[in-house]
Amino acid sequence: MKSSPVRIILSAAMAACVFPAVAGAQRPQAPPLLESSVGALGESDCADGVVLDDGTLESGYGWVPSAVDGRYVQRFDVADFRSRKMEEICVCWTRTQPDDEVRFSVELYRDHGGRPSRSPDRSVEVVASAVPGFPDGAFYSVDVSDLDMRAPTDVFYLGVRWNPSEDRFFFVCVDQTETTPVVDGWFIDDRADEWESVLESSDPIFDDHRAMMIRARALEGYFGLVPTLGTWGLLTLIVAICAVGLLLLRRGGDRG
Repeated sequence: MKSSPVRIILSAAMAACVFPAVAGAQRPQAPPLLESSVGALGESDCADGVVLDDGTLESGYGWVPSAVDGRYVQRFDVADFRSRKMEEICVCWTRTQPDDEVRFSVELYRDHGGRPSRSPDRSVEVVASAVPGFPDGAFYSVDVSDLDMRAPTDVFYLGVRWNPSEDRFFFVCVDQTETTPVVDGWFIDDRADEWESVLESSDPIFDDHRAMMIRARALEGYFGLVPTLGTWGLLTLIVAICAVGLLLLRRGGDRG
């Protein structure tokens, strides 16, 4: 049985729901600590990039605390960017519990048959501090200009991944304004076999979905794709190199 997505619900029961904290696992290297990059929601970060929301927060998507790996991503088109190379990714967060610090990763996924690939092409871990309580929210900017964060397909997906059992009741901000064009988003947790679209889900929490407040900005200039080899591609290359080497050795032996 997979964990259920959770959205922010304005009710006394939700606001009063308190769970005991779970100690986080030790990590060999601490990710960067981010501070809110906006004074008021919708004013700044990635505003000169690709913005699919209208800057207003109406709700948010999160996970129940039984999930240990929860992800939300949003669909983007390379054609909307000035290049394939991402420079900055901005995510709006809000919360409903006293804990105001969330450890998360921003992730980039290639398109695989009209849905995100199972594993990310790139992942960058950070920590956001001083996350506002709902109904307020704030954008957190992640500088990825020094990383090879290139869109691998013409359609790709950007989003976040975190451990909801450790960082509980944090939510990715959601725009539900009727005039905002609908943007496809996807979600998956540790007990699901594949991604599910918010537009195809029967869960009523997505009924008013328009866009997640995830933005991105690309570097100027041309940045072509860097070819990558999968496991089979690498094995094939090794076999080919060995075959050529054996052939050259045989020819050298024949000449001798």
